[in-house]
Amino acid sequence: MVKIVHVLNSFLPNQIAGTEIYVHTLCKELYLYSFLSKILIPNYKKSFPTDYQFDNLDVHQYAEPSIIDRSLIMGFRKPDGLKSFIEYLNIQKPEIVHFHEIAGSNGITLHHVEEAKKGGAKVLFTFHLAGLSCMTGTLYQNGECLCNGKIEIKKCTECYLQSKDLGKSSIKLLGVLSRSLYRLGLNPTKLSNTLSTALGTAHLVKKKQNDLNKLIAHCDKVVVLAKWYKDILISNGIADDKIVLIPQALPLNTHFAEQIKQRSNKIKFLFIGRISHFKGVHLLIDAFLKLERSRAELHIYGQSDGTDYEHGLREKTQTIDSIYWHGVLDNKNVVSTMSEYNALCLCSTITEMSPLVIQEAFAAKLPVIASNVNGNAELIKHGVNGLLFNFNDLEDLVKQIKRCLDESDLLPSLANNIMPPRSFSDVGQDYFELYKDLLG
Repeated sequence: MVKIVHVLNSFLPNQIAGTEIYVHTLCKELYLYSFLSKILIPNYKKSFPTDYQFDNLDVHQYAEPSIIDRSLIMGFRKPDGLKSFIEYLNIQKPEIVHFHEIAGSNGITLHHVEEAKKGGAKVLFTFHLAGLSCMTGTLYQNGECLCNGKIEIKKCTECYLQSKDLGKSSIKLLGVLSRSLYRLGLNPTKLSNTLSTALGTAHLVKKKQNDLNKLIAHCDKVVVLAKWYKDILISNGIADDKIVLIPQALPLNTHFAEQIKQRSNKIKFLFIGRISHFKGVHLLIDAFLKLERSRAELHIYGQSDGTDYEHGLREKTQTIDSIYWHGVLDNKNVVSTMSEYNALCLCSTITEMSPLVIQEAFAAKLPVIASNVNGNAELIKHGVNGLLFNFNDLEDLVKQIKRCLDESDLLPSLANNIMPPRSFSDVGQDYFELYKDLLG
């Protein structure tokens, strides 16, 4: 059997999110084509490796004892666990090393990709998020409009400084100084303070651009889940023939719902996903606090991001009898649970690549109300199979939710226009063809 090592920052059951579910399902599909998949992730804060199995998949956690400090976060030194990572690949000798994430500090980094390439394996990378080509990860320019995604020093420097909630005069001054220092070849990010980092923003933008090009150069192919992101990579000078589009699909064996959920006196809205600022749960809750609570309910399912974010939202809503917290939902029950609701709300505060939860909602014939960012907008046609609201715009979100309450035919009409999602068996077939071509 051909051996493939899939590399990411975490895996099931410890982390339950779209990337982990995607990789798990892909490994199952690849087994049907006689590809043996293994999972490789860091064993954070540990000086020793460990192994476990999940659903008959071998998961190796390589030793990653790095102490996180500024030099590690800024990329001035390599993670300590890189040696353990290399040792595992040398023992396994996989034909393919398939990366699914790049992160800063002590997670999977560009150094890991470079070492995998040195080992002689074919190297792939799948873009699950847009953060590798955007300083803020939102692909929303200055928080005001969709960005074209092309990395440019002036534009990206100003946008990044804007995201730090600085005053307009400070943004303008820091932007001018940062670009001036960049042109002079002076990099203040090597100094350990907040001001030097701000003054080095132009250098950070250039590093972002260089790192993207290095990643592509060390990969035999890169995979994107959506056409809009392929276009962005091409706009950044990436060769078309280096990019493979394998559209997102539903990683569950489930039947497409034929029945449309009928409207009742009380409309039941749903959130499923990580309880994180990036998923905009705070926006959704703030929107519901502006509604007549006798007309709507909000049900929240998901895993905390490990911060105080969820705790603060729970405290804020503990006296609200129309907002319900349900905890983590088993992946196998997502679609069937969705079928009990009238609409899914996805209030992303970053540009999503191609959200899995939309595929799940479509399988349940559930209309989606989502922020108007590229990944959502490629799947949702406003007023046809769902509703889009302006990015980070609370009032527009309230407006779209109120439409669902006031227009009795709206949600059934949207549901009726939903088409069945793509099957993950098609994704497995696409990857099989890709791997086969790479291995000759």
